[in-house]
Amino acid sequence: MLTAYDVTETGPKKIAENPDAAALSKAHWIDIKDPTHEEDRAAERFLGVPVPTAEEASEIEFSSRFYVDGGAVGMTATILSGVDLNEPALTPFTFVLHGDKLATVRYADFVAFRQFMARSSHPESGCDDPIGIVFAITEAIIDRLADVVEKTGAEIDKLNGEIFRRVTPGGRRRERRLEAILTQIGNQNDIVSKARESIASLERMIQFITAGRPGPLARIDKDEEPRLKLMQRDIRSLSDQTSYLSNKTTFLLDATLGLISVQQNEVIRILTVAATILLPPTLIGTIYGMNFTFMPELDWPWGYPLALGLMAVAALIPFVYLKRRGWF
Repeated sequence: MLTAYDVTETGPKKIAENPDAAALSKAHWIDIKDPTHEEDRAAERFLGVPVPTAEEASEIEFSSRFYVDGGAVGMTATILSGVDLNEPALTPFTFVLHGDKLATVRYADFVAFRQFMARSSHPESGCDDPIGIVFAITEAIIDRLADVVEKTGAEIDKLNGEIFRRVTPGGRRRERRLEAILTQIGNQNDIVSKARESIASLERMIQFITAGRPGPLARIDKDEEPRLKLMQRDIRSLSDQTSYLSNKTTFLLDATLGLISVQQNEVIRILTVAATILLPPTLIGTIYGMNFTFMPELDWPWGYPLALGLMAVAALIPFVYLKRRGWF
């Protein structure tokens, strides 16, 4: 879907969705979601330069994501989406600037873009030109990442409390609970790793903007420099936080696996103790269960009670020994 906007002093104003040539000629910014071939051609006519395809936007080479071509500047960042739906995914988001025109190409309806559109008409948003729109969208993406990282950190802290909670009864139930927590740790680690990748791509984009300021970016004045520096500081802060969360999820994963192993070893220990206690009486019972004709004890009046007594003593001795050793 292609949406055309005019950029005014009060922010972007929608002209039309799927505009015709006349409406497109009045636009200064077009936003394309899941572009078709015809929409790609319309965007190229609008900008006067090619627009990256989905395959080109997904490439990891720096030259494919950040380039200058025919006076136009292309920048592609990786955006984290689908977190609220428990389906975190990374999707490319492309800015193409040429002269006083801007095109954005996206492949998901992510929250940060909706937040930008809700705030774009505010005077302090700075969306009075295409470059201001690029900055405002980038700030919205950073703010959304900060919210995701904060929420993920709270979830990881909650998992930390559940893992190390002191629970004595229901050992098997606790083991099953820890096994379920393993899945939750994996989900949170997936969000953290995808957030780190998104933050890294934004950091590379800010570095590209500040390094030489090619093409239309040369129009950035000194008043915008504090805005760029603030974005850089926010990105570095988020990068440090995601590194911390990544290390914490690794620790929790190791701790959970260790606790599960300890509980499984406890089961094996109990079975070993039981087998050790029952082995001597089982041996005695097996001996006196043999069907030989000549067994001296068969004629003893007290042979049966004696055998039972031997089995009881044989079980009691290892029980007392293991009890003193603290095995149970």
